[in-house]
Amino acid sequence: MASFLKNIAEQIVVEIEKIIGRHVNIMDEDGQIIASTDASRVGSFHEGAVTVLREGKPVRIYSEQSHRGAKQGVNMPFYYKEELHGVIGITGDPSEVGNYTKIIQKMTEVMVKEAYVSRELELEQRFQELFVHEWLLKQWSSTDDFVIRGKTLSIDLEANRQVLMFEVKELRDKPMSQTFRQEKINAVMGKVGEMLDIKENDLLVLWQSHQFVLLKSMQEDSLPLNANQLQRVLETYNEHELTVQCGIGRSHNGLLGAVESFEDARQALIFAQKKKEAAVSFYDLGIESLVHKIPDELKEDFIERLFPIFNEQEHQQLLETLRAFLDHGQSIYKTSESLFIHKNTLQYRLLKIKKLTGYDPRTFQDAVLCWLAFNFYDHLKDQQDSSED
Repeated sequence: MASFLKNIAEQIVVEIEKIIGRHVNIMDEDGQIIASTDASRVGSFHEGAVTVLREGKPVRIYSEQSHRGAKQGVNMPFYYKEELHGVIGITGDPSEVGNYTKIIQKMTEVMVKEAYVSRELELEQRFQELFVHEWLLKQWSSTDDFVIRGKTLSIDLEANRQVLMFEVKELRDKPMSQTFRQEKINAVMGKVGEMLDIKENDLLVLWQSHQFVLLKSMQEDSLPLNANQLQRVLETYNEHELTVQCGIGRSHNGLLGAVESFEDARQALIFAQKKKEAAVSFYDLGIESLVHKIPDELKEDFIERLFPIFNEQEHQQLLETLRAFLDHGQSIYKTSESLFIHKNTLQYRLLKIKKLTGYDPRTFQDAVLCWLAFNFYDHLKDQQDSSED
């Protein structure tokens, strides 16, 4: 508390000096000067402040010899939550600076109150942020205790919620400092919250340095947010230095429902990035939506057993060819055009893939297996990249 008072005291004396053009000091509950526009006085003892603290009323000092460590001026108590919090002094002839006493006392109390309220809100936001992280990552050990914690933070864990996950990236040609980047992300969060009409029961928190999540509380008659709505919102937020993408989860009830919606949103965000779209909803995903529900061990086993070439560097060109072939609906003509190769070259590569794996991507059944392998491989790689970040 003392260190926080010192920090805000330094801001207060600067602001008040701008208004009255006089040296200003703030003393703590021990009578020590903790902030002053006269830097040489910081840290020294002020006997006049001790008198103010003892009597609880202003003290005028006409002679520097009357109070140890004091100069000519007026010293006044200031209060926070009806408790005497410190002393503010104005240096100068009391008959001149005395006219400022009431207004300076009030200004000081207002500034102290604003600083403490801001700090309390910041701490509350931080506690809420930590709670949401534990919630969505299922890091609680006792459900009952976790629900009680939620109630102390006024968070309804039984609500029907839809989770949205946003990722903010800077353009490569415009690098930013960490501080400036964080300011930009905070600005994006505020704007998105405003555009999506954030209510009291909604939760909007930072997730990582470049991501934030919104847990939108859904009423019985509320329609889930969709990709088109978010597309318009993100396009309206025209931020040239940043790109913003969003994954939208399904709406679910209760403690574990929010976790499921978060997993939906995280998966949808991955596809938004792959498709280079501003927003993708889990509702719009096809069989891709099943991929994240399959255990990683099974994905890894599937690739190692059926498509070991995915982990062999010398076959990367074949894999690029296979991916293009699947992306173009198994069309020889469209694939060869997209890769700028002859159709015979493409056929040769597809035959080589069949020889290496035993699966012919030109047949529907084998193409499905190839397509699943790509989805498994991409999902595992995305998870690895995310953990490294």
